[in-house]
Amino acid sequence: MKIATRRTPFGDRLCFAEVIPHQLIDVQAAFVRRLETLGVHRDDALARSRLDVPGDLPALLQADPELTAVRAVFEWAVDHADTGELHEDCLWSDEAGRLGPAVGRPQTIWCVQVNYPRRRPEDEPPGSQDKPKPALRGFLKAIGSLAGPHDELRCPVISERVDPEVELAVVIGRRSRRLTPENAMRAVAGYVGFCDTGSRDVSELDSNRLDRAQGFDTYGITGPWFVTADEIPDPHDVRIRSWINGELRQDGSTAEMFHSVPEQLAWLTAALTLVPGDVLSTGTPLRHGLVRPGDVLRGEVEGLGVIENKVVLDD
Repeated sequence: MKIATRRTPFGDRLCFAEVIPHQLIDVQAAFVRRLETLGVHRDDALARSRLDVPGDLPALLQADPELTAVRAVFEWAVDHADTGELHEDCLWSDEAGRLGPAVGRPQTIWCVQVNYPRRRPEDEPPGSQDKPKPALRGFLKAIGSLAGPHDELRCPVISERVDPEVELAVVIGRRSRRLTPENAMRAVAGYVGFCDTGSRDVSELDSNRLDRAQGFDTYGITGPWFVTADEIPDPHDVRIRSWINGELRQDGSTAEMFHSVPEQLAWLTAALTLVPGDVLSTGTPLRHGLVRPGDVLRGEVEGLGVIENKVVLDD
């Protein structure tokens, strides 16, 4: 099940993606329509929709970590996609510029660093394979950096080294503290593509701190949609690619990660409590590159869709 965030004149709306070509199905509207077909009065159906299907992903996961109500609506929508039961008021166009950050407004975004080799195995010097893998580390990403999958990537005027990195990100489904590698995957609701952009020169100005360098507006591009965990059977076998102006830069796999998703979650929740909707971005394969105003960035995480962003000067 794929859930997108669609910007509308009435605020952001959660929508099912890739059910009807070129259209998104409004989750709350489909919930109401389904109840109406079962004989429930519209006013009662509207009241139930507000309780059972909150309007953003973190609230939705907090209310129903298993997404039971939403899955029932999704299955109904799939079965009735071409029967006429889904009225026009249940549908939105899927035009790229209308998609917002797929994760809504989480409380916490954590980005893992140095979780992939910096060189291909064939480029490593002899004996380097025997070195211990680097320790886990990372940083909190500013919530205000979030952007939609086709928004402009804005380069700050104070930075000349803007570096977007395409990654697999985990979305938390239930409140979690002190997870273990054995039980950590139970906390995973699904996944989303995440472009963790940073300004290396700003980090150097800030004594190598990452708070400001990674926190500029639009430096957390997500999407195009949230994908439930059942659609990604093995998050450790997912291809990640990115292009700048059509030139392939990254072409790696999550199989290269030093630390698995369960290891990362166990390590992080030894210190932090994660709540439904929180995001853990798991690091990036090698060979990402700098961008400049006028460039076009394209990123793809297998099974999670494609982002495409024009790079502009934020002046």
